[in-house]
Amino acid sequence: MRFTDQRILITGAGGQLGASFARSFVDEGAKLWLADSSSENLSKTIKLLPSDCILDSLVFDVSKPEEVANAFSQINESGRALDILVNNAGIGVFTPFWERDYNEFMHVMSVNAGGTFLCIREALRLMKDNSNGSIVNIGSIYGVVSSDPSIYTDCARMNSEVYSASKAAVIQMTKYFAVHAAELGVRVNCVSPGGVFNNQGDEFVENYSNRTPMHRMADENEICGAVKFLASSESKYVSGQNIIVDGGLTSW
Repeated sequence: MRFTDQRILITGAGGQLGASFARSFVDEGAKLWLADSSSENLSKTIKLLPSDCILDSLVFDVSKPEEVANAFSQINESGRALDILVNNAGIGVFTPFWERDYNEFMHVMSVNAGGTFLCIREALRLMKDNSNGSIVNIGSIYGVVSSDPSIYTDCARMNSEVYSASKAAVIQMTKYFAVHAAELGVRVNCVSPGGVFNNQGDEFVENYSNRTPMHRMADENEICGAVKFLASSESKYVSGQNIIVDGGLTSW
């Protein structure tokens, strides 16, 4: 029960990984603020959890500075300290780069990179008074290496140049804020998942598995361990790191 009496904000809580993180933290005693831009998706996650573990649900767009500020003001006004932030909100686009509209490009950057920045900044405003806190950003292996186009033979979900660029920004921002938040007593780290199984096409799953030394995609729950390690006191001398959870894909 590493997170008993710990108060955690998870953004993108209505998504596959966000819901998995929420369940995993609750299993170890955490109390949660759950945030997502979709009230419908957020409600699905809430139904999976005991009601007494949810401090509040917050619907806001991480790319909108005013909405982010208002959400963190609600947390501050609750009188409960924010101990941990899991910066999980993110989006992708799947059209070919030849067809990329510039507004589409900037929208992905504003959510993935801009949203990470805005939430870190607001979290630090709350955490600095306690001289304690942990921020875990969610990156991607595609912020470290390029996607292999030979994997994507039977689906429209081609990885995009802007998704990779935005996740690379998240990884580098992690290092920046690890340095600048250290004097506040706050640690900042990143977890970069590889491919997580989510009922993709059979050919895609086979191709991805063949590209991975462990010969399979990740189960969503297999990302939780790294997130919880970096969030917990077990990693109290770890900051500025990017832990890649990919079954060894980026090793060759």
